[in-house]
Amino acid sequence: MPNTQYDASLTFIVSKGFDTSTSSLTSLKKALSWLRTTDGDNLMYGEPTGDEFDKMVGEMRRPMLIESVGWAIKQMTLS
Repeated sequence: MPNTQYDASLTFIVSKGFDTSTSSLTSLKKALSWLRTTDGDNLMYGEPTGDEFDKMVGEMRRPMLIESVGWAIKQMTLS
């Protein structure tokens, strides 16, 4: 799925220090766990600001990011 929302989400996950390469199922599972539990403020690019708007937008992004990482995990396990 080139140039999709999945790609943008995985690029974000990489920016947060997780490896999304084809051989990194463990890192993707760690990213999924982090996505489910982290504060919404951490789901934005850059350092957390504590701003309530950033937290709200981060919370809106959470399901999309979780779906993208889940998709990547599924693709790896199917290969």
